[in-house]
Amino acid sequence: MSGPELLNDLLYEAEALSPILEPLSELTPTSFSYRRPTSHVPSDNVPNIHAVVTQRKSQLAALDDHIDLLNHALEKLQGIQARLKEQRAIVQESLAFHEALASPAPYLLPSELLGEIFLRCLPQTNYITPSSNECPIVLTRVCRHWRAVVLSTPRLWASLSISLLRAATTTGDGYKRWLEKARSVPLSIRVVHDMDLSDGKEPLSIQWLRPFLGRCSDLWWHGPPIQGLLDNSVQSLSRFQVTFHKANLLFSIPSPTPQLRSAVLQSLTYDLHSLRSIDLPWHQLLDLKIQFALVSNTTFMQVIGLCTQVQRVSVSSICADVLPQTDLQPFPLIGTVNHSIHRLEVNVVRAGLGCLFEALTLPALEELVIRFCAPDRYPWPHKQFLAFVTRSKCPLKWLTIHRSKGAESHLTEYLKMLPGLKMVV
Repeated sequence: MSGPELLNDLLYEAEALSPILEPLSELTPTSFSYRRPTSHVPSDNVPNIHAVVTQRKSQLAALDDHIDLLNHALEKLQGIQARLKEQRAIVQESLAFHEALASPAPYLLPSELLGEIFLRCLPQTNYITPSSNECPIVLTRVCRHWRAVVLSTPRLWASLSISLLRAATTTGDGYKRWLEKARSVPLSIRVVHDMDLSDGKEPLSIQWLRPFLGRCSDLWWHGPPIQGLLDNSVQSLSRFQVTFHKANLLFSIPSPTPQLRSAVLQSLTYDLHSLRSIDLPWHQLLDLKIQFALVSNTTFMQVIGLCTQVQRVSVSSICADVLPQTDLQPFPLIGTVNHSIHRLEVNVVRAGLGCLFEALTLPALEELVIRFCAPDRYPWPHKQFLAFVTRSKCPLKWLTIHRSKGAESHLTEYLKMLPGLKMVV
């Protein structure tokens, strides 16, 4: 039976109940209706009352049967209604889907806005490693319109991580085509120098890469340096990072680099003995991070003296080696004043923090972070720290001391000396 036929039958069953209700609606009261249940009834009227009771029970039974019939019909109608609503939702969804397919609305979205959306789909990294399963490449496979937008949005191609070993193969052409799509947009490039240079020859892949390095605003060189790498103009370079793999820490950025404001120098396996082999426009920097196995206090003080505009400095791992046979000479140090540093972070691996406090004056310092790598060996230099703060007259607001031996016992004194100071120990 079809849906409409079943619905008609149910309606017919409901209408069939109407004649039954008509006599009941005209039900008249009996001669006993106005008596109270406790009233005395003459014995000759009892048979008539029993006849009324019998009649009412029969009527109730008939009404119950029809109420059950009506409830059954309503349950069927509610089931039909629920199925009809489900079918309507499916049809509505299909309608919206097919209307969207036929609508030109997706193509009315401005290409510039679509390109901005695509930019937010890029991997969350400063240097993208090309992958066919990630943006921006995967976006070129959705439809012709998306492909056209992706290929015409240079910023989608302005970030790249390059392996020189892979660039020496056919992959190098892919790197080059990627960067060419960025057109004139400033580039963010990470170069992993993973080639063997035992023959002393420059990798051929550097030849095509040099022009792109000159367009970098952010460059991370990872591996052995190449002489004259940045001899070309680097006018747009604002951030430079170099990770050394060997003890020969030879690197130079020629002038002018008017936009350079941030530098990261790191080698987790070698020490920074001096700055003789590192040539940077130190006076331009606003942010500086130095990460080596060991950094002598002497070298660090030299850096502080050269960086006359730097605001944020992080150094790891500072030390004053007392062994005379090493190049990491102990103090005394020449006092250094820097009026620009707002935040200083120091990781201490050996003795020497106290001498650093004695030699350093930072009038603009607002935040100081100290981390000890071996807290049980070197106590917190309380007297030197007090002298440093008093001499600097700095507006210190944040003081963080990690894994320190003895700093906790001086917290109250520091809070009295610097009201409003927030400390983490």
